[in-house]
Amino acid sequence: MRIYCLLVLLTGLLPFWSSAQKAEKITDLPDVLQEISGMTFLNDTVLVAHNDSGNEPVLFFLNLRGQIIHQLLVRNAKNRDWEDITTDGKGFLYIADIGNNNNAKKKLHIYKVSTDQILQKTEVNAELIEFNYPEQIFPTPESDLHYDAESLAYYKDSLYIFTKCRAEPFDGITYMYTLPVKSGKYTAHRRAAFSIGTSGFLKDAITAAEICGDKCYLLTYNRLLIYQFKNGEMTFQKKIYLKPYTQKEALTTRDNKTLYISDEKQKILGGGDLYELKLIP
Repeated sequence: MRIYCLLVLLTGLLPFWSSAQKAEKITDLPDVLQEISGMTFLNDTVLVAHNDSGNEPVLFFLNLRGQIIHQLLVRNAKNRDWEDITTDGKGFLYIADIGNNNNAKKKLHIYKVSTDQILQKTEVNAELIEFNYPEQIFPTPESDLHYDAESLAYYKDSLYIFTKCRAEPFDGITYMYTLPVKSGKYTAHRRAAFSIGTSGFLKDAITAAEICGDKCYLLTYNRLLIYQFKNGEMTFQKKIYLKPYTQKEALTTRDNKTLYISDEKQKILGGGDLYELKLIP
């Protein structure tokens, strides 16, 4: 998704700037990943990333210096609006084709890709998980535009989707849905609803998610929200305002100590970089 309105993006920036934590830039991302919208670890030293809508259905494998070491075409997939990627740590990647800017799609897709010898292959076929949101009606009223999503995470044999609010008036509500990991057609299960904030789409909409152990991380353009899963529920723990202020759309972690974040490249705001954020206990 391409957003160029600098004045809107910078609204409300100064009040939190002094308390923000800087995400340290590791490297520029290659030009081919300037529209990066999802990222996860394949192993301890290799990241898997992808671009968003309008690009080829290709996975890019990077080292932590941002160098592409491999590319993989998902033959039977389309990149309608790839928004995130996660792994179950058990041999599969899950690519979330769940972007739904206009809240008009009745069927959404997650592509399931085996990691078996994945670095030796140039093309693969994916299994398909197709789903819908049972609460959504069509056409969707402006006050209920809660069915776009840019965030996918894996936790205890389920896939977790965190929706992105586009409601008018903006209410900042994010819904947490779950899906099985097995290929098939499903109705997503709404597990929770919580407010991110009411300051607007460019500050209080979720753009990426990651779950590691019992920690859940949700990303917006200007901050990181940290939750803990406890008795099957999300308990808020901490928020970290992030510098620089850019179009951040991907994050991942291996150990709950260091998070890796990337942003799309914009003509005005810059970006197109890979960062690391050291979490302070």
